[in-house]
Amino acid sequence: MIDLKLLHHALTLARHRNFARAAEALDMSQPALSRSISGLEASLGVPLFNRTTQGVAPTAYGERYLGRGGRLLSDAAELERELKLMQGLDAGILRVGAGPYPGDMCVAAAIGRLTSRHPQLRIELESGDWRSIVKHIVRAQLDIAVIELSAVETDPRLKTEALPGHLAVFYCRAGHPILKQSAPTLAQVFTFPFAGPKLPVRAAQDFFRMARSGAIDPDSGDYLPPIRVDTVAMAKAIVLASDAIAIAPFRLIAGELKAGTLATLPFSEPWLHTYYGFVHLKERPLSPAAEAFIAEVKTIEAELVNAERPGIHTRPSSSAPV
Repeated sequence: MIDLKLLHHALTLARHRNFARAAEALDMSQPALSRSISGLEASLGVPLFNRTTQGVAPTAYGERYLGRGGRLLSDAAELERELKLMQGLDAGILRVGAGPYPGDMCVAAAIGRLTSRHPQLRIELESGDWRSIVKHIVRAQLDIAVIELSAVETDPRLKTEALPGHLAVFYCRAGHPILKQSAPTLAQVFTFPFAGPKLPVRAAQDFFRMARSGAIDPDSGDYLPPIRVDTVAMAKAIVLASDAIAIAPFRLIAGELKAGTLATLPFSEPWLHTYYGFVHLKERPLSPAAEAFIAEVKTIEAELVNAERPGIHTRPSSSAPV
């Protein structure tokens, strides 16, 4: 084990090349410094300094020890500085995971706001499949995530907190053949390809029966759409360029609806809403940065609820398939 205090003593002696001057710089007695250096050499089993009447000079062992040790002491000081700065959210790293819908609904905006307030804070965002995100949470490779809750809320290792649910809609491109139907049925909708992220077990079988396409993952039990994507942006791009149909919370396609490039389909199923929230390890305390991120997300979610049309917002429910 490297004793950083003894390392500091040795570096100071090497800088001053004299026990008396080094002891004065360290605010300690010369005999105490001599004992400290002798004890360090004894513990290492090698001489670090040649002692002469003119002063001291590092040995070959000393040169190696002090060269590497100087960097080690510098790194230790920098680490201490970062830990202190993290308490004020001025430095450090926050690692966040996000599922497809919350990533676009609230996480990206929350990170933007957090960064604007604390520009020195480093943030790493992992988005995509919620199962891989959970693995990284469990391995402490992510600090916190905002993902689908249904399959993780009973995991004893994890702490979860639901966020407001948002009703979703089926949508297609403007001019899609399905829009010629005055009251299309779900059966008619699913005669066209479906694009979107995979759906969790709680919704997989029901959705598979409705869609009559795609597949059930034999390992996880998730529903795999015929056109599987990991982001809402990719699903929208596919829908705009084809006759594919997708599902998304209304807010995520509001711009395209206003522009007239996308159109919604007239379905208002009670199960058609999001069910996502915070997930993190129970036994791993959240950093101040993670707590600040949570606060930003909650603020944005409250804004979304207030801005949504009457009837769009709904309370979270584990029976929701989106």
